[in-house]
Amino acid sequence: MKRQRFFLGALAASLFPTRAFSAQFLSLQDAISRAERFSPQAIIGFLREARAHSAALGAQDALLPQISAVGNYQQSNSQSIQAVDINQATLNLAQNISPFSPQWVLARQKRAEYRAAKAERLATEEDVELEVKTLYLAILKEKDYLQGFSRLQKKLKAMKAALIPRYSVGRVPPFDLVKIEMELSILAKNREFTEAQLSADEESLALITGFKSGDQIELKALRQIPPLPFNQDSFAKNTNPRLLALTRQVESSALAVKAAQYERYPSLNAGLNYGYEGSNGFFNFIPNTSYPGNIYGLPLESGWNASLSLNLPIWDWGQISARISRREEEAALYKSQLNLQRQSLQVRFIKWEKLAQSHLADKKRMDQLLPQTKQAAKIQIKRYRLGASGILEAADALDIWLKTMISERDDYYSYLSDLAHIEHLMGQNVISYE
Repeated sequence: MKRQRFFLGALAASLFPTRAFSAQFLSLQDAISRAERFSPQAIIGFLREARAHSAALGAQDALLPQISAVGNYQQSNSQSIQAVDINQATLNLAQNISPFSPQWVLARQKRAEYRAAKAERLATEEDVELEVKTLYLAILKEKDYLQGFSRLQKKLKAMKAALIPRYSVGRVPPFDLVKIEMELSILAKNREFTEAQLSADEESLALITGFKSGDQIELKALRQIPPLPFNQDSFAKNTNPRLLALTRQVESSALAVKAAQYERYPSLNAGLNYGYEGSNGFFNFIPNTSYPGNIYGLPLESGWNASLSLNLPIWDWGQISARISRREEEAALYKSQLNLQRQSLQVRFIKWEKLAQSHLADKKRMDQLLPQTKQAAKIQIKRYRLGASGILEAADALDIWLKTMISERDDYYSYLSDLAHIEHLMGQNVISYE
């Protein structure tokens, strides 16, 4: 019942997303929780799981005795055209009692498909979570870039303001002012491209988390530098949802092959009927003196009828063999996909682990270098104002400072992105970002 209410709430929220009239402050965990409730991708995963669950219940119910009520009435004015036992009011009980019936295996197959759909839904949630983390980290990185651009822009504008009075009286070479204008133009270009990308990422994050287009969202900054998870490769082999889903699909396909093979065996069905049956109905509205009994017809007789039927397939022109071959090919395909997924999982772990180690090591180098480049830029600007150095040295010092700031921010958010991909492969949230 809780899952049903949660699903209905998520479906309603996807149709009528919440409206934010002021800036919404959102943490990373809040964004992930909202995306798992409101994103269409997550809702599709829930729907597929629910469909597989219904199919599993239907297959299980088909194994139980089937009870039905049957009623039929026909009336004629002649005994010769009145069908025998056509009028009835009975309860019918039917049950497949063959131990080799494909229905027993199909029920197990549907349960395996449900477990696969459940694992696939978890994999879909992990995909949504990775997308949210990627957008969240990209937005924070782009905002940090813009702050770095603004700091450097202030420095360049201050140098330009100091140059203009001297340039107007001819004391400053024209190249100095041209160089600063060029640096400001490059900064403006980088800022415009970054702002465009930031707008697109903010819009994407707002939509995937259930907000409307144009809603303002303020993201909480991330302060920690979490360590790499320990022994994640062996852990992920048991927890990666995509790997688990393929494992369940392999189990389901093997049961499908077995069910197709069982179609060669005879089927045995038992039935029991109890009620009223007879050739005449309750009433006879057309009097006839030659009609036996009274003019209203004879009453229906009550009783029971038990049956046992055996069906043995002899020749079907290869239909069962074709179904078995098709199921075996599907089983082989799922096994190949499972092996490929295992190999891909191992390769991707090596990739993201090495990238994370590289980004973390480079960030530590940038942390040490950043104060030095900042101090060098300040000194070069001061020396330039005193006439002890040229514009090229001052502009290069500012450019190196900016590149160091951007490199440090890029390493930091790239490292967090690497951790997010490792978590995605593990299928477990074991890293604290906040």
